[in-house]
Amino acid sequence: MLLFPRLGAIALDTMERVKYFGLRNVASCGICRRRQARSATRYATRHDPEQINTLYDLATSTSNMEGRRKRAREQLRRHGFNWNKRCRLPNVAKHSLVTIDKFGPRLFGGLVRYERMHVYFIAYCTYAMELFIQCVRKNQFKVTHRVVRACHQFRDPTTGVTHPRLPYVLKMTHLTAERRVRAMFYWAHVLGLKAECIREPVRLHVQLAVTNLQLILIATRGHRAYTSEELKTIFEDCGREFFRHLESIALYLHGIHLESRRRCHNSDPDRYPAPIAHERPVR
Repeated sequence: MLLFPRLGAIALDTMERVKYFGLRNVASCGICRRRQARSATRYATRHDPEQINTLYDLATSTSNMEGRRKRAREQLRRHGFNWNKRCRLPNVAKHSLVTIDKFGPRLFGGLVRYERMHVYFIAYCTYAMELFIQCVRKNQFKVTHRVVRACHQFRDPTTGVTHPRLPYVLKMTHLTAERRVRAMFYWAHVLGLKAECIREPVRLHVQLAVTNLQLILIATRGHRAYTSEELKTIFEDCGREFFRHLESIALYLHGIHLESRRRCHNSDPDRYPAPIAHERPVR
């Protein structure tokens, strides 16, 4: 068992992380490079702290080397950084940034890591619920609400204290991070074995998305111990499957939207323009 003392942490949401670490935009990553038109689930090259610091020095240099300075700024932009908003953490806290030989050097000492509340509890659950709600058939709204009202109360595995009931899952108003997590386990009861409340073409995708996200949420709660191989399977394999099923659901809903726009265009071409299907960018 390998244990590390936690010396410090920075709990930032996405917008704060972009400003604090000088990232280019919300799609940029402070851990690895994000290439244009490449899926976020693909492996990428990790940032090299020495290389990033060298590029920043060249990008902000006042000496007479405009060619090298321009190339450094462009390279920082491709790697996901804003050259004129440099994070000064390595300067003011250089001795506090710990490097572990087993894992190698990490940019900003690993403080740019994404924490579980904003990523898994809020973002992942929001991505899933927004698509699930659109997939529920309108004549199943009352049935879904009745199943939610009939669900039993979940209990804390350590203390045995019951969690408050969730009154609904078909809207996302006033849902905190904990309520979003609880809603994903309510969705398992709503779907059941056949998921009859969901439109038929995406029933299996919704069920598998809920299953994979539940595994990720259970692993992030800290109530169970996992080996390194198990965590790799959960966060890499199950995480990839989760987004693959979300993509299939989004593609189905996009097709329905296109068909609706196409009917409007056929009935009144002057008022409604012809719909254009989304195409993947060519790398």
